[in-house]
Amino acid sequence: MTENKNSKTRGVSINKPSDVRRIARRVISDIFVEGSQITNAGKVNQLLITWLKGWELEKLEDIERRLSALEEERRG
Repeated sequence: MTENKNSKTRGVSINKPSDVRRIARRVISDIFVEGSQITNAGKVNQLLITWLKGWELEKLEDIERRLSALEEERRG
């Protein structure tokens, strides 16, 4: 997870599933330690789930493409 380098925006960049886990840990920690982010926790959770589903679909497409290529190579 990297801090967003664009000075006009806030937040962090999400590039891999470990970034999502790190954000989730941060939000959970804020809720328990500081009592903050409770009102936005559901929204953050939904966005992280959406991001993860998109990432999974991209990976699945890649796996299917490679499997098709292997099957085609085996046939021909």
